[in-house]
Amino acid sequence: MRKAKLLGALLLVAIVFVSGCIGSSGSSTTQSKAQSTSSPSTTLSQTQTQTETANSCECPTAKPYYPITITDFAGRNVTIEKEPKKIVSLAPPSITETLYFLGALNRVVGVTKFDDYPPGVQKGRTIIGGFSDPNIEVIASLEPDLIIGTSMHLKYLDQLEKIAPVIIIDPKNMDEVYKAVELLGKVLNMSGEAEGVVQFMKAEVADVQFRVANRTKPRVLFITWWNPLYVPGNGTFQDSLIGLAGGENVFHDATGWAQVSLEEAVARNPEIIILSAMQGPPLTTSATAR
Repeated sequence: MRKAKLLGALLLVAIVFVSGCIGSSGSSTTQSKAQSTSSPSTTLSQTQTQTETANSCECPTAKPYYPITITDFAGRNVTIEKEPKKIVSLAPPSITETLYFLGALNRVVGVTKFDDYPPGVQKGRTIIGGFSDPNIEVIASLEPDLIIGTSMHLKYLDQLEKIAPVIIIDPKNMDEVYKAVELLGKVLNMSGEAEGVVQFMKAEVADVQFRVANRTKPRVLFITWWNPLYVPGNGTFQDSLIGLAGGENVFHDATGWAQVSLEEAVARNPEIIILSAMQGPPLTTSATAR
C-alpha cells in the first residue's frame, strides 16, 4: 500500500482594522450668515463650543481580550486571566504539535520526554516527565501561566490547578480535532491563525477521502501498547482515523481502549499492523507492519 506524504504550510493572515472619529459641521453658508449677524462675543462663544465639541469626540476603546472563560473537553469552565506566555504541554501530538501549527511554540516552556516534533522541540525546553506520569514538582518550578493536558491527566487535576489554569483537550474524531484547534486559538488570542489551521486540515482530509473512495478497505490492527497489549476501539481517535483513511479497524467492535491477548489479535487476521511509537517490542506476523 502506497503511503501518501501530506505536505502543507500554514498561511497566517493578519487583518488590521483602523477606526477613527469623523467630526461633522453645519452648512458653511448658514454658519457664515449666523456669524455675520452675531456679536463678537457670541461668535467667540460659538467657535469655542464647536472646538470643544470636536475635541470631545470619543472613539470607542477596544475591550480587553482577557480575562476569558472557556469550556474545555472535560466540561470544565476555565478562566484565563491574562494572555498565556509560559505554557506546559502534557501531550506530544495532540497539544505540542497543535501549538506549533498555530505558531505558538515559542510560548511552550515544558514538554514530555516523548515530544519529538517539530525536530528539536525539546531543545531549550524543560522535560516534565512522561505522558502518563508528569512530574508535578518540575511543572511547578517552571511557574507556567497555562497547563494543557488530556483526559489522561484528570487524576492530577487537583495538583495541577494549584500551579496554573488547566485546560483538558481530548478530541475523539476529526470534528473534535477542529474544535480543539479553535479552542486553543481562542485561549491564546489566535483565533485567526486557528481558523487557517482548521481550513488547511479540512482540505487535507478531503484529499485523503477522495484518494480512498471506492477502494477495498484493508483490515488494520493498531497497537498502542505491547505489554499488556492495548488496542483502540470504537470511540477513540485512532479508530476514527483508520476509518477516515479508508481502513477497517479489526477491533472496531471494542469500546474505548481495549486490552486483548496476542492470540485474539492474530485471530482478527489484520492485513496492516500499525505500531505506536511507545508500543514496545515489534510484533511479527504474516501481516504487513507499518
